[in-house]
Amino acid sequence: MSRRVKEMLTENNELEKQLSDEGKKVLTDIVVYLRGVPVSMYEQEKVRRDITQMLIDGEERGTSAGEVIGDDYREFCDSIVAEIPHMSGKEKVLVFIRDTLPALVVLLVIWCAGRLAEVLAGVLPSFICPVTLGNLVGGILLLAGAEGLITLLTKYAFERSRSFNMKWGAILAVVFIAAVCVNYLITYKLFSIHLGLAVVLTLAIFVAYRILDFSVD
Repeated sequence: MSRRVKEMLTENNELEKQLSDEGKKVLTDIVVYLRGVPVSMYEQEKVRRDITQMLIDGEERGTSAGEVIGDDYREFCDSIVAEIPHMSGKEKVLVFIRDTLPALVVLLVIWCAGRLAEVLAGVLPSFICPVTLGNLVGGILLLAGAEGLITLLTKYAFERSRSFNMKWGAILAVVFIAAVCVNYLITYKLFSIHLGLAVVLTLAIFVAYRILDFSVD
């Protein structure tokens, strides 16, 4: 993330410490919800700063969060977000790519570690490793599951209940299990790649993520 976003994050984290535990819980739900709206993180943090200060001022007056911002936190957030400049289509694509790359790096690291273990164990005869259709489909399922989880956490930040969490937790668990099964059961080889090249590719993707993270608010 850019320097100005980092600075505002640090300032907001310090400001939040002035809230009571109840105020922090309300603010956490609000921040989670804001992470899912189509505005830049810089704008999100500006809103977070203003709401935090509102809650702090309210607590100093002996006023609860519900009395300060109303009982419908979603409506309150939506009314604020409606007044903020939204991201353009290009910015949305860049943010999506930026947020997806770390998960892709993790998957590639796991894949490389697995292939290295197979080479050391003698399962693979050399460092030329096959990439299967199962690897590709399983990876896509895991990325989709991770994106779905984030969407659920943000969209339903104010409505989550125990039954809701159990329902979607079960669905996501099925997606994860399906991804693992597909990865191992579908062995059709798409192509082969040297393990060293796969490591270089992983590092290149990580560098791309860092560049995007620094340039996108």
